This record gives sequence, structure tokens and C-alpha cells, in this order.
Amino acid sequence: MKSCGTWLLLLILGFCSFSAVHAEEDAEPGAGEVPLVHVREHETWFRDAWMVRLNGGYSTDENLGSITGGKVRVDNTYSGLIGLSVGRPIVDDFRDWPIDFIWKAQIIRYFERGDRDDFWGGTVSIKAYWKQFPWNKVVRTRVGFAEGVSYVEHVPSIEKEHLKSKDRNTSRLLNYLDVSVDVNARDVTRVKKMESCWLGFAISHRSGVFESVDIFGEVRGGSNYNTGYLECQF
Repeated sequence: MKSCGTWLLLLILGFCSFSAVHAEEDAEPGAGEVPLVHVREHETWFRDAWMVRLNGGYSTDENLGSITGGKVRVDNTYSGLIGLSVGRPIVDDFRDWPIDFIWKAQIIRYFERGDRDDFWGGTVSIKAYWKQFPWNKVVRTRVGFAEGVSYVEHVPSIEKEHLKSKDRNTSRLLNYLDVSVDVNARDVTRVKKMESCWLGFAISHRSGVFESVDIFGEVRGGSNYNTGYLECQF
């Protein structure tokens, strides 16, 4: 079964495609009329650019729904992570909508507490950015959602503790979500050189998709990390 995140991305793509097809049908020319050629003014595929993001933060006991609802807590007594990701655009302004899609690969260093060893992990994902908001003339803003997979050398202690208390499985390979909101760095710092950079907050989420995917070990649960980041385009 596909995860809810995958379905959300497919729903976005399907809705945009549906809207475009019906717009074309509504504009069918009559007899003797010159057919209209629909040109997308802004849509751009595979633009030659790189996105690099550095993020860091701490794990939290809150679930994904609570965090996105505003219950954000940063506690440096918890385990933490630092991640470096790179990505390339897939499409900008898909169907001339204010939504971009990019692919991303990330390497992560997890920092454990006490006598537990630190370890490495990585993610691969596709991320969508919605970038149209009423206040964009003042501060350009994006909301992002990524869906992919996460692999770690060792299962994070926060996952072990939560799942062990519920007598549930753990797994090094899990579904990965990244939910973010950011603002243009130039708009908030007034530094011209920061035009292509974004400052933001992201939730790094690993889970087994409610035991629905066999390759994730039928895990029900996972972990969340609240992180801050700087992302720049080159």
C-alpha cells in the first residue's frame, strides 16, 4: 500500500492535470475557427540549478499532527541530528500553478545521549513547495511537503523507547516525511546576497505508515525531529 504522503502528492498532480484538461475542453474551437494553442507561461521542467539545505534540531515526544498544529517544543536534553541535503528541480510552476517539485537526497548524522553511539542515516524524497500567499509582497513564503524513504545505521533511541514500551517492531528502513515552512532570507534580512536562500522550520519524520507496508517491517510508530534550516539555490 502507498503511504498517505504518496497519495497526497498523487492527488495534487491529479487535480492539476484534471483542471488543465477541462480548461482545454472548455476552449474547444467551433467550426471554421482557428484552434487555440495553450501555452504555459511559467511552467519549467528540469531547470539547471542545485538546492542545498543544512538543517539541525532535536527529537520530540510530540506526534506529527500535534507539531503541525502548533505544539512545537525544543528540548536539548533529547537526541539530535544535523542533515545536509542536495536537490534538483523537477518542475517549477507545475501547470502554471504556484507549486514546484524537486527531488532531494540527504545525509544525516544522528547524535544520541548517554553512552549510546552516534550514527549515520540518509533519505531520498520528492518534495512539493506551495509558494503563493497573500503576504508575498512583504515576505515570500513557502510551505513544503516531502515523501520518501529513510535508512539509518541504527534505530534511533527515541524510536526504540517508544516502540518497546508498546511491544512493537523497529526497523532501520522506514517511510520519510518532511513538512516545512520557510521565508525568503533576503526579505527578512534585507541582504541582497541572500536572494536565493530560505530560512525555515522543518519536521523530519520517520514512521512505518501504520504497519501498512511490509518492507518497513510492519512498524507502527516512529520519530519526529524539530529542525531549523538554511536552504540556498546555486
